[in-house]
Amino acid sequence: MADEQMKKLVVVFVCIICVLSGCALRKEIVIPRSKIQETVSKKFPYDRDIGIARFTVQSPEVYFKGKNIGLRAVYFVHLLDKEVRGSLDVNGHVVYKPETGSFYLQDFTVEDVRLNEKDLLEKVKIQKIVDKVISNYLDGFRIYRLDPRDHKQSLARSYIREIFVRNDDLVVVLGY
Repeated sequence: MADEQMKKLVVVFVCIICVLSGCALRKEIVIPRSKIQETVSKKFPYDRDIGIARFTVQSPEVYFKGKNIGLRAVYFVHLLDKEVRGSLDVNGHVVYKPETGSFYLQDFTVEDVRLNEKDLLEKVKIQKIVDKVISNYLDGFRIYRLDPRDHKQSLARSYIREIFVRNDDLVVVLGY
């Protein structure tokens, strides 16, 4: 009877050790919004000629919205002899690709396009141009790359288990 109780006690003890060691294996890498902002800002201004129009996006601001990352930016469209200004707001999911060690904006949506002009007919044309250009440019847009010189980040390439937004940071959870 004492042997049976001892076996149960050993099994319970082993289970507790396994649970506690599993918790210890969970590590986080916290990437502040400012680092993502720095990476994204290097890719702007973005200029694109589209037939009769020239499109420019400047001054992107990175923000977090729920589990998504968004970009707010100012745009200029030179259409024939007119220059139109406005702002746009785009957000999407964060996806990690281990082969590049990078995080990308994917499945994004154009949340808002504002136009600083009153002409409604022109607004529809401009919105179509903005949607097309932004869709092409942001498809697979890299927002951050893990630093291979940072030991913790280089290990992360193989062990990323979860990615989420917490406060003003992108949190990468590592585990086995």
